[in-house]
Amino acid sequence: MILSPQLLLAAGAGALAAPAVAGMLAGAKGVEIEEKRAECMWASELPAMPPAIQLEAELKADLAIIGGGYTGLSCAYYAKKLRPDWSVVVLESHRLGSGASSRNSGAVYARYWGLNDDDMPQRGLDRLIRFIEEEGVECDFRPSPTIELYASKRAANRARSAMEEGAKWVPAEELSAGAHTGYYSDAVELPGYNTVHPAKLVVGHATAARRLGAELYENSPVVQVKKGKPAELITPNGTLRADNVLIATNAYTPRLGFLKTAMIPVHQYTYATRKLTDEEINGFGLKRWPLRFERSILPVTTFLTPNGHFCIRIVLGYASFNSCVWRDIDGAQKLAKRMFEQRYPWIADVELEQGWHGVTGHTLRVREVTGPVMGDNIHTAGAFNGLGIMPGHNTGYLSACRICGHPDEDLRHLCGRAAQVPIPGELYRSMIFKPFMKVMTPD
Repeated sequence: MILSPQLLLAAGAGALAAPAVAGMLAGAKGVEIEEKRAECMWASELPAMPPAIQLEAELKADLAIIGGGYTGLSCAYYAKKLRPDWSVVVLESHRLGSGASSRNSGAVYARYWGLNDDDMPQRGLDRLIRFIEEEGVECDFRPSPTIELYASKRAANRARSAMEEGAKWVPAEELSAGAHTGYYSDAVELPGYNTVHPAKLVVGHATAARRLGAELYENSPVVQVKKGKPAELITPNGTLRADNVLIATNAYTPRLGFLKTAMIPVHQYTYATRKLTDEEINGFGLKRWPLRFERSILPVTTFLTPNGHFCIRIVLGYASFNSCVWRDIDGAQKLAKRMFEQRYPWIADVELEQGWHGVTGHTLRVREVTGPVMGDNIHTAGAFNGLGIMPGHNTGYLSACRICGHPDEDLRHLCGRAAQVPIPGELYRSMIFKPFMKVMTPD
């Protein structure tokens, strides 16, 4: 789910006009360690993963990874493969994979946003598939027929004139009959998409990293990172000193004190129907196109899960001071329901069973942020701009290569902090992002 580059760049231009004012409301907010994460549907479909212990001691490690999602666990896995003699420790603030890694639509595609290179993303996708196969990860990975939907004829015609190779035009009549919606003008059927069960893939990452000897800790939020060689990571109940550090906390990174001017957290809400019958799935045209992207300034994604739930995922917006907590969950749920029924009127007659909130990291340049952020031994990897499964896994691998000193041709593609366009300070974020997103999200 990617925000319009035009929206983000317009906000960035405003910040450059008055940089002294932009930081007026910077705030002194830290890590939100007391906020619980409600369980999402993906995680509820799995048997409980054996819990990892909490860090309650003073440890030392060759590599410490903050964040137990795809990127952090992938980095731990590949670092142990590259340097089996290293001690590798992962610190997760909540349950492993309970952030964006288990709260997405499950879409997998060979793409890094903003990168004009087809070969590198394809190598990343091949690496993820190889990992799934070699580690025997049961995560429902499969090709998925996918359409890109356009609400206006003008946007549809513009898309038709620039269709990628292998794409197929879906006119309004075929779309209405096949997808049971009259909301959209036309659509484009896109090649090359896959889907996966996000939570099952998290379990696969954690299991593989553990198998190679990585130490995984849960409910161990890092509240402070102290520069040095070794660096020192402070948690409420323990301390970890590490020669190398990777911060793989994605949208949560600014609250830790890093990338405040390079990344902005954007909130989403997903609402799922009850499990549909095979007759309903076929009757509503969901089997033909189980993955659907609505391309607009604030995108909407609808998707059918492997277990038969039809879901909508919408953008909520920005919460003040880089907060990763959305206070009005009831309002988010009501908005998602209205938007769902607006696009698919038959939803009004189907029970909506479970909703969940999530947050992703975005940049103005629409590129990820990877590389050193404090000295040459503290690195970051995040801000995948809403497309995180393959880039998260692959960037975990590339981060392991960089930290372990292992050469790889794709290291040159990683986009560091210096290459990013500065994001406005808190005053501008409140003036621009919050009202704009509210206005652009229809009631």
